[in-house]
Amino acid sequence: MQALPSKRAARIFEQIENNKDIRRKPDAIIIANGSSVIDTSFFYLTGFQAGLFENSFLLAKRHDGISLFTSPLEESIARSDSKGIEVFAFREASGNQQKLKERAGKNVKTIGMNFSELSLSTFNLIKALFKGVRIVDIGGAVANARAIKDQDELDAIQRACSIASKIYKSVPELLKDGVTEGQIAAEMAYRMQLGGGSGVSFPSIVAFGNNSALPHYMAGEARLKKDQFVLLDYGTKYRRYCSDITRTLVYGRASKGQRKMYEIVKEALRVGTEMCTIDHSGADVHSEVAGLIDSTEYKGRFIHSTGHSLGLEVHDGPALSLAVKSKLQPGMVVTVEPGIYVPSLGGVRIEDDILITKDKPKVLTSATRELIEA
Repeated sequence: MQALPSKRAARIFEQIENNKDIRRKPDAIIIANGSSVIDTSFFYLTGFQAGLFENSFLLAKRHDGISLFTSPLEESIARSDSKGIEVFAFREASGNQQKLKERAGKNVKTIGMNFSELSLSTFNLIKALFKGVRIVDIGGAVANARAIKDQDELDAIQRACSIASKIYKSVPELLKDGVTEGQIAAEMAYRMQLGGGSGVSFPSIVAFGNNSALPHYMAGEARLKKDQFVLLDYGTKYRRYCSDITRTLVYGRASKGQRKMYEIVKEALRVGTEMCTIDHSGADVHSEVAGLIDSTEYKGRFIHSTGHSLGLEVHDGPALSLAVKSKLQPGMVVTVEPGIYVPSLGGVRIEDDILITKDKPKVLTSATRELIEA
């Protein structure tokens, strides 16, 4: 039975073969980390749950396993969790670079690299090291391979979703007159890590009142007042994999307008979730969700795509948007997050994480979708 890294490398090579945009097929793949730009595909291939692995390289050749070139700082982690990966560790960067060139071999004519997570300086380093070798972008193949999750990945995402969902139950008790958005964000982050998460997936959005009408708002110093919307967009990581959940509640009593907005978004979430099947594309899902919202008095108030892929990154592959015409596939994990944003009133967004299966979609986030008046 193949070790996990070899299986994932084989999946990338398979995607390379199927990708018509990659006209010159590489003999080898190099995943290269810089000092500040880290390719998350490094952790996809290795499965390492610890370590930074700055200025490290992975070499994968067809039917020839994976080699890692790193520093003594990361060597113990790499060797203890190598899963069959060949490990080299040199104190000097030049040692790793020369060993990488040696292990690649003289017959390598084309190298594939993931341009989307590669700094220019690291690209130039590889180009200088492999003079005369063509370097091609395999970013699309890497993204497609990562979009279909294996069971280890799904187990980690489900755990991250469960942790994030569970802490939502405690949010109403945190809401008090005068509490700040930042205080709520800090408390939620603490409770997720206490529950087993390794940190937040992204800076949590906690938005009170009119701030909730700003989709990419960040928790600030605004203080909570009665009868305001409280929008919470947050998630945690587990074994490096992310969850991403949004819930909106009202501190006090919901007005008729607030409740109406909420129920429309909740219905859009239901419709979008049911559309997440292998019969539909990302564009299909978004069109249906946007059409529902635009059929109401809130036409034009849904101002972003319906969702995105989820994995090692919060935005980790194809989206549920008009630009994505390909059909959803089993093993994909996507978010469905319809919203309505009215600057004078605030915004409502409700978001779940969804696993695409051969049959019905599986909802991984379990926090209540009913409107809470805290």
